[in-house]
Amino acid sequence: MIALNAIAIGFEVSGLIILMISGLIALVKWIKTSFTGFRLETTNPEDKLRLEFGHQIVFALEFFISADIIKSIQAPTFAELAKLGIIVIIRTVLHYSLR
Repeated sequence: MIALNAIAIGFEVSGLIILMISGLIALVKWIKTSFTGFRLETTNPEDKLRLEFGHQIVFALEFFISADIIKSIQAPTFAELAKLGIIVIIRTVLHYSLR
């Protein structure tokens, strides 16, 4: 059980790191396009930035879902399963809206 907790925490930390790094990258790209006049290859760079950041959010959610699945294996309470279901629904909606 302790090993499963460590693995779940590892997945959560990985998801958090992905979110933080991709947020910083998106912020730097937004500052570059907004304030320096540097333009990406698209006509509307903000749309491309939103799409890239959205894909990174979905990628990070995969790690959070993995951690929640591991936690729910240990103690499958209704609250844990409901939380997992809500996260999966949010991830699915994000995935289809970014297509």
